[in-house]
Amino acid sequence: MRAWVALFRKDFKLTRTVFFVGLVINVLLAMLTMYVGMKTDDTLLMFIPLVAAVVFHIFYVPIMVFISLKAEGNQLHVWLHNPQPASILLLSKLVNGLMMIVISLLMLYVMTGLLIIPEFSLIESNWTDVWMAGLLIFPHIILISIIIGVWVMFLWALYRFLKIRIGRWTLLVVIGVVFLSGWIAALFESTKLYMLLTQWGSMDIQFEFSTFSLEPIPVYAGEYMYTFIFIIGLFFLSAWMIDNKVEV
Repeated sequence: MRAWVALFRKDFKLTRTVFFVGLVINVLLAMLTMYVGMKTDDTLLMFIPLVAAVVFHIFYVPIMVFISLKAEGNQLHVWLHNPQPASILLLSKLVNGLMMIVISLLMLYVMTGLLIIPEFSLIESNWTDVWMAGLLIFPHIILISIIIGVWVMFLWALYRFLKIRIGRWTLLVVIGVVFLSGWIAALFESTKLYMLLTQWGSMDIQFEFSTFSLEPIPVYAGEYMYTFIFIIGLFFLSAWMIDNKVEV
């Protein structure tokens, strides 16, 4: 456990500058939101900067993972000779990114709440739905960010594996893998097999605000199960590649 904690601290140190810069950007966006609110009477328009910041968080974990892996690449011989298996080394980076995205999103959520309080009378009748919308959106932002983060791990491992074998063509091959995997995924998701695997355990989520209502949003337990299996599989494939195929 102490060895893993030491790994986690090291990964935090590798990315802490970007993390703290991100928190400062959150504050600046909140200030921009206040400025827009003073310059316009449109309550919804003033929150566009914070909404954009929340959406941008889908890139949060992959950015942190990439920065950490790039630093490891500069001293690859040291990292690969760590007695811990690659799965533990990668897990530390993933948990570090997860911790940071949760803190950053919570910070945005609190600041948004503080900015909403003066306008509470405008959304009082919708408060429950606003709360539920946040509970739905934030975990999905985190989940998408983790998916992209694990893809970054896989592509980094693939790049390192190919680099000493095909040299300068490595980047083109990796880019080709990105497009090919996207095409294969889109093709598979249009098949009946994908529907069978994912479209079970359905539940409709609906929000009815006082001024407008949204169509029910169907969600499936099968899609979440499929996503989690995909994340775990790609994660361990990346770890296996680092353990067995990546060389200094």
